[in-house]
Amino acid sequence: MPRPDSRAPAAKISTTGPSKLVFGGALAVALLAAIVIAVLLNRPASHEPYAGPVPTGGTKGANGLNPYSSLTVRTGVPTVDVYEDFQCPFCKQLETQNGEAMLAQAEAGKIRLVWHPVTFLEDNLKNAPSSTIAANGLYCAADAGKAATYHRAAFAGQPKKEGDGFSVADIKKFGKQAGIKGAALTTFDRCVDKGTYDGYVSATADRASRDDVNSTPSVFIDGEELSPTKNSKEYGKLLNEPNSFDSVIVAVTEK
Repeated sequence: MPRPDSRAPAAKISTTGPSKLVFGGALAVALLAAIVIAVLLNRPASHEPYAGPVPTGGTKGANGLNPYSSLTVRTGVPTVDVYEDFQCPFCKQLETQNGEAMLAQAEAGKIRLVWHPVTFLEDNLKNAPSSTIAANGLYCAADAGKAATYHRAAFAGQPKKEGDGFSVADIKKFGKQAGIKGAALTTFDRCVDKGTYDGYVSATADRASRDDVNSTPSVFIDGEELSPTKNSKEYGKLLNEPNSFDSVIVAVTEK
């Protein structure tokens, strides 16, 4: 087959720019792309529902842990949500000053207490998975019916130097200190080793972030936030005045 004659004149190239038809089509495509991008950017972020194992006292939506979930609470009692990190010194301060007072009201059915262990400090302190294994330990202890005593032991055993973090051996020690024994202790240790509830820990932390909870401790009484900037007087009492929880909850709920 003969090759094309290289001396043949080249096709004439327009020097007047694209036609109006081509330009209009390109503009329409660009506008459509902009609309699609805007829709995608403004679409609410999708979050896969948590589908992993749920500890005793937990929820299918990975929304924390009620240490006394088996108790019947009075109708209309306030819900107290506490967001905390087992590495957080101020969380330990809250536990020291008013942890027992909260538990007493929860055990008496006067409040519904929900703990939300979060994990952002392990990122800030670069000692992951320290917060995660401590929170997983709480959920493992809940299965043994010892959530409250583990909670107390873990804060009591918080490292003196912030950033030193927890080891798996520490978590197992807290289980023993919480009163878990025999076959239940074997199950607890296995739960700790396997990280059975690591996914639940992560989902709880993610949910807290979506709810704009970004500091610890954060306390909510029936949705009313107590923080350094909101209800700061009551918040200060919880952190600094022993056994002030009873008066604080009255002050907040009777506003």
